[in-house]
Amino acid sequence: MKKIFNRLRGKAVLIFLGIALILTGVLSGNTIKGLQGNARVINYTGIVRGATQRLIKKELNHVPDDGLIARLDGILEGLAKGSSEFDLICLECPEYQELLTEMLGEWTEIKKEILNFRNGREGDLLFSLSEDYFELADRTVLAAEVFTEKSVQNTKYALIYVNGICILLAVCSALSAFWQDKRRRKLDEAEQENKRKSEHLSKMFQQVLTPMNEISELMYISDIDTYELLFINNAGRETFQCDEREGVKCYELIQGRDEPCPFCTSPLLKTDENYTWEYTNPITKRHYLLKDRLVEWEGRPARMEIAFDITETANEKIELQKRVDMDKIMVDCIRELYRNHNFSEAAFYVLEQAGKLFMADRAYIIVFHGEYFSNTSEWCREGIEPQKENLQNIPKAEYEAWFELFQNRENLIIEDVDSLKETMSEGYEILEKQGIRSVVLVPLERGGEVSGCIGLDNPPAGFMDNGVSFLEAIRYFLMLAMKRNEDEQELYRLSYQDTLTSFYNRNRYMIDTEELAVRNIPAGVVYLDLNGLKEINDMYGHDAGDLALKECARTIQKAVKTGMFYRIGGDEFVIICTGIEEDEFNRYVCELKDSFRDEKCRAAIGSKWTEKSNNIRSVIAEADKMMYSDKEAYYQDHGPTGRYRHYSH
Repeated sequence: MKKIFNRLRGKAVLIFLGIALILTGVLSGNTIKGLQGNARVINYTGIVRGATQRLIKKELNHVPDDGLIARLDGILEGLAKGSSEFDLICLECPEYQELLTEMLGEWTEIKKEILNFRNGREGDLLFSLSEDYFELADRTVLAAEVFTEKSVQNTKYALIYVNGICILLAVCSALSAFWQDKRRRKLDEAEQENKRKSEHLSKMFQQVLTPMNEISELMYISDIDTYELLFINNAGRETFQCDEREGVKCYELIQGRDEPCPFCTSPLLKTDENYTWEYTNPITKRHYLLKDRLVEWEGRPARMEIAFDITETANEKIELQKRVDMDKIMVDCIRELYRNHNFSEAAFYVLEQAGKLFMADRAYIIVFHGEYFSNTSEWCREGIEPQKENLQNIPKAEYEAWFELFQNRENLIIEDVDSLKETMSEGYEILEKQGIRSVVLVPLERGGEVSGCIGLDNPPAGFMDNGVSFLEAIRYFLMLAMKRNEDEQELYRLSYQDTLTSFYNRNRYMIDTEELAVRNIPAGVVYLDLNGLKEINDMYGHDAGDLALKECARTIQKAVKTGMFYRIGGDEFVIICTGIEEDEFNRYVCELKDSFRDEKCRAAIGSKWTEKSNNIRSVIAEADKMMYSDKEAYYQDHGPTGRYRHYSH
């Protein structure tokens, strides 16, 4: 191919001159053809000019010639649109076409006037039209001649330009050929010099092969473009068990792949620079520090790679990083358990972090209650079906062997669930239904007793030991948070709940009424006072009085289906109903009054409805007054009492 280009380059001058001759001939031929067409247009335009004058003379001498008229019609149409009959072209000259259009218009007027003359009109107008038409035709011929002359000039200039360009190209080609020939001679000389140097380097490189084969590190060289393995040292041959076959690809032997590696570093290599990276080889399962370099091997660019086995160091580094990550997550979990007083949210955060850290499908907390156990908190990896609802109130008896381990403070580690088929069929079935292949369970203790466990489903085998260590460490903080949560709930209950009746106490009553005033919604209020409580306490003791209060509370809850119940004093109760209509509230009040008509448990009741709760304290005061009126009526029928009345709300 190179020789062909050299021959063509030598003949470039002749080629360009030949092209110039061909282009000149083609351009000249087209010009001549165009000039012939223009000449016929000029000629026939002149014919129209003369023939029209002849026709007028004959008509004025009363010698009609319809044949000449028809011929003139045909010529004019051919001049306007082109005609094969007269071998006419449509001249692409706007000025000519504009004048020709005027000629066609005046020709139509002349034909009309000829008819008028034949019908007896005077010939003066016809003669005048013929004179005007002659001048118009003369101008039209002149426009065609000017256009033709310009076309000839343009063609002349085009021929000059074409020939000039071709001559210039020929000169440039000659200069280029001279320069290329000179350059080729220099390249040949350089090629010979490179060949001598290459031979010298090849001899030197053969001397280098000996120490390359003696080093313990793996080393190979491959073609940068074809990936063909060009050299592999003795350590590499022993490791990958390769022979002296030719044409083997580096990615086939070194990586066991069928196509080039997507992570190949060849595009990243630069001359005189090492590219360092790390990789775990899929064949040897060893981790290597790799140093790649762009080299020249037997005259072609190649990639040299030296592999240093750093598997042990890398494993230590990975293990240390895992420990650091695990400790960091441990601290995050402890911080969350301490910071977040919502135990459900904090527990879910801990389970999520543990599940993600150890690549488990699920992480969960199991709580024991009596002879049963239940899943109280669960995190699932995306795509894994939750099992919390399926693990409620499961009998402990079916997993007695597991609970014996927990009682002995031992962890349950099942690396393969299939091992339970024979020894614990029930346990195997419940685990198999959940898609569990392996499981880790660590017991949770409270007060020296096992109260539950925390577990991971399907962690990879390499993560199970670290998973156990993590769960063993976090469980104590988890139980502390659980105990704190229960204590806070108990404190909340004691702060806002009446322990005798389980109704809200006065503290909660004050908070709720303030919030209700802000909400400003419809509400109904019932104020109830248990009659005769003092007499019951005096006659039968305070235990009997407590029973009467409990019975009163049960009666209230039975009659009023929807409401907030408060015990705000010794024998005083307040019921606040929201989210219902006034009619429903009134039905509750009627049912409540009917329930307290029994002589054994009587109560004074007052009620009040409001459409806007921003004045809830006034509404409660109105209900209190109505209750007090009801109580006065009761004691008028049942005798006076020494009970002290306190009005503060």
